[in-house]
Amino acid sequence: MPPTAPSLTELLEHPERANDLPVHIALDLLPRIAGLQAMLFLRALGNGHRATSRDRLLRVAEAARKLGHGPDWLYKHASSLPFTVREGRALRFSEVGIDAWIRCQQRP
Repeated sequence: MPPTAPSLTELLEHPERANDLPVHIALDLLPRIAGLQAMLFLRALGNGHRATSRDRLLRVAEAARKLGHGPDWLYKHASSLPFTVREGRALRFSEVGIDAWIRCQQRP
């Protein structure tokens, strides 16, 4: 009988166990974990999925300039970025979220 894959709790406690995962499970977990990371990040900001009254929603070109990337990069990565806000078919980006994300990316 093949060994069972480690649970998410086990992976959080022992990240090195990710090396034992079959590739198809790793590929399945990646977008799910990215979604969880985004939700946790937004929760830590205290604004859930919505922009706060002191926030401003940026269009793609403006957000891309602020992030130092092109619009194509932003479209490609929008689903994994925690500051993405969908308004119907339109993509907008929380300015407060971008600023917080940039701060989190900087090393002390």
